[in-house]
Amino acid sequence: MPSTDKNLQVTRFLEYSAELSSKLLKRDEVIGLVFVGSTAEISRVDEWSDHDFFVVTQSGSAEKLRQDLSWLPRHKEIAISPRETAHGLKIIYQDGQVLEFAIFDDQELEIVTVNSYSIAFDKTNITERMAVIASTPRPHQFNADIEFQLFLSQILIGVGRARRGELLSAGQFINSFAMNHALGLIRSWLAPIAGRESAEDDLNRFRRVEFQYPEIGSALIAIQQMDIESAAKELLRIIKLHGGDHLSERQQSQIKVVTDRLDWEL
Repeated sequence: MPSTDKNLQVTRFLEYSAELSSKLLKRDEVIGLVFVGSTAEISRVDEWSDHDFFVVTQSGSAEKLRQDLSWLPRHKEIAISPRETAHGLKIIYQDGQVLEFAIFDDQELEIVTVNSYSIAFDKTNITERMAVIASTPRPHQFNADIEFQLFLSQILIGVGRARRGELLSAGQFINSFAMNHALGLIRSWLAPIAGRESAEDDLNRFRRVEFQYPEIGSALIAIQQMDIESAAKELLRIIKLHGGDHLSERQQSQIKVVTDRLDWEL
């Protein structure tokens, strides 16, 4: 049974982190361990927090650790262990504890992107390299006009599929694809509430919306509970409302193209 005691949760979380670090530190082929996400920002830890980390090995040793998980604490209690990417795995223990991690050969480390991180141990120059990685600006490819046009396209396609009877595909278009563009637009137009500016996860638009934009977050959550066409219509209404002066006459006319085709009045 998961504990509801915050202090106990944090203690257990830190104990696992310490055991993981201790076991890896003893392995000659492992040259560094980097905690990321909430594993690095302990203030965010609760009973649903995963352990997120990078393991860095001497060149040629990473795949062996991906294949043989006996280096993990409590490895005999692992229930689920899918290989998610070329470098990464997800682990679920019998008690439901979750790990998300990636293992890199020394020369592969620079392919990672991070926001929050901390160095658990470093036998070479991982600390300096991670500092460079974290401070290197990621290409800012956000284009509000393209995002807006893609948003409208996903709304139209999604509703069309719903009306055709392809409800699973329609739900993906509205609640995932269109919602993703909507979140990008909202974040570009509106500042989060005071004190929550740093809560944004710049690798995932869906994360912590409720903390940064409580009112809009509640409205978007409510949309997820609606039937697909109602959800699409309400999502477009919210974007039109909060877009306000950010929307050009051309963009307003583009909204009308979609609403006319769907026979909607917002």
